[in-house]
Amino acid sequence: MFNLHTLRLILILGVLFFLVGFANHRRKMKPVQSVEVKLMDASKIFITEFQVKDLLQATLSSHGDSIVNESNLAHFEKVLNANDMVKSSEIFYSLDGILSAEIIQRQPIARIKENGFYYLDQDGEPMPLSSNYSSRVPLVSGVKKKDLKEVYPLLMKIEADDFLKKHIIAIRKISEKNYVLSVRDKDYMVNFGQISYLEKKLNNYKVFYKKAAQYKKLDNYKRIDLQFGNQVVCTIK
Repeated sequence: MFNLHTLRLILILGVLFFLVGFANHRRKMKPVQSVEVKLMDASKIFITEFQVKDLLQATLSSHGDSIVNESNLAHFEKVLNANDMVKSSEIFYSLDGILSAEIIQRQPIARIKENGFYYLDQDGEPMPLSSNYSSRVPLVSGVKKKDLKEVYPLLMKIEADDFLKKHIIAIRKISEKNYVLSVRDKDYMVNFGQISYLEKKLNNYKVFYKKAAQYKKLDNYKRIDLQFGNQVVCTIK
């Protein structure tokens, strides 16, 4: 038989389940009071918080300005992720009616010149230019979309190296699998050759540059060749 303590516990649990269910129901039916947006990396603004808010509010309008269930949140994320400047997004909805979005933007590693201009992002995918921000990345020319996969590993090496990222300003394909590099504040050309032995070629160049800068000879050269394996071959002006 149930004693008074057991009956009291059952009643308390029943009230608790009722309150949780009621709160969930109110949450599902509660209109959105405001929209908040957070850019996870705000140092480069390819899409603004206002633009994200506009996307969300336009989507909200088509849903009657209220959150009904979790599938709505997934739909909002799908809308944001379809934007050319967004890599990924997370949407949250609070009990006080705030719809919050956290945005990770796509990050360019190169500006491609081919029938106009566009970026190549960190995932190796084409990305349009942004009207909000111009990224300081190497200009790649002489390539077509089919060449992007070939040059992508070199671009990623440059992106990951603080010196090379600031130093190399352009990459040009001059013939089949043959590339040359332009560097900042120097008028010599770097003949890189094929996109191969990246680590060795780039390390050889950095060692050469450091030594030549130490002896103040960098302005004496018009061509630096990295295509000969372990050697760095320099041509004097």
